[in-house]
Amino acid sequence: MTDLVSRLRDAVRGIAHPAGGDRSRARARLELRAVLTAGAAGGIALVIALLVLRGDTHPLAGDDSVSRVAAFTTGGAAAASFGLAQLRSAHRLPTLTEHLQRTARACAMLAIALVTFGLGYLAAYSAGEVFQAGFVGLELDAFGGALACAIAAGAAAYLAHPLGDDISTRTLGVLMPTFLVVGVLFSMLTASNEEWWEVHFSELGADGGISGFAFNMTLVLSGVLVATMGGCVRADLDRITGRGERGGAEWVGRLLALIGACMVLTGIVRVDIAQWLHIGFAASMVVVFLVLCVSLPRLAPRLPTVVHVVSIAMVAGILVALVLWVPFGYYNFTGFEFAACGIIFIWLIVFVRALDAATADRDASAAAASAGDGASESTSGTRGGRVEA
Repeated sequence: MTDLVSRLRDAVRGIAHPAGGDRSRARARLELRAVLTAGAAGGIALVIALLVLRGDTHPLAGDDSVSRVAAFTTGGAAAASFGLAQLRSAHRLPTLTEHLQRTARACAMLAIALVTFGLGYLAAYSAGEVFQAGFVGLELDAFGGALACAIAAGAAAYLAHPLGDDISTRTLGVLMPTFLVVGVLFSMLTASNEEWWEVHFSELGADGGISGFAFNMTLVLSGVLVATMGGCVRADLDRITGRGERGGAEWVGRLLALIGACMVLTGIVRVDIAQWLHIGFAASMVVVFLVLCVSLPRLAPRLPTVVHVVSIAMVAGILVALVLWVPFGYYNFTGFEFAACGIIFIWLIVFVRALDAATADRDASAAAASAGDGASESTSGTRGGRVEA
């Protein structure tokens, strides 16, 4: 027992004061920090839930339920864990502008923290609805409900911690579409107008209730993530292209940031307040995306060929989807929006994976070349197993 306590004490000291040259154990230290953060988040959530749920028993979902408390504690734990990891992280988030680096990073970090809060909140809230449907009539006392809140908060803190340590193109490429899909689904399930789909997607944001707020906030935060991804993509492209192509890398980042800005403006300008302005911002996203796909072979020619092939295919797909809406009328505007979103998501997945693969290949080639140069220098003075003067 004494040996176990001493090892744990040494591990905690290693977290607080990590050795700069000990990079081989950086992953293990990050994992231990995630576990400790999860334990702390679970303990805090347990205390909060005990205070809120004291008294009578509570249902799993609905008003005055365990899931309502769990949603806030889970979201808060995820956001706090992300923030703590980001404060300790040695990886700096790249930005597109040098003059507003601090402001851009602060906005991006706040947006990602809110996204992690939203995902934790929606996950806990939805889980309560699902379990209530499975365990009809089940109610939990204060301790049982608090224990459920603690488990959910600990899990959220554990999963969000690595995200804050290293924000990359791949991470944002997974986080943004996940949050966008979850947020839109939540808006659809809570929409007061059940016939919203007969108009268009933006009808979800016209409601001033929880559905409208969730839809518009999802667009705003997702747009900030896309703009942040623009900085990460530019940095990745700089690593795999030569000096003569860095202007193209900057333009790819700018076009992605412009798509993100259009998403933010679409969420800020509600369709029931300024319909044509809202639709204009939404249409601009598709137009800029088409421009990016068409110009990508010239802006980033060193990307894998599959990216350029898929980009051209996505342009054709959007044009086909548009023709099916107008003039054929195969579906309404909502159907076209579904098709366009699906096409953009497919392109984003292929683009992020291809960019990550190209970056990994570039790093591996550089490491192999460096190792080869070191080996040639170490053996340059030998011949036939003998060292020559």
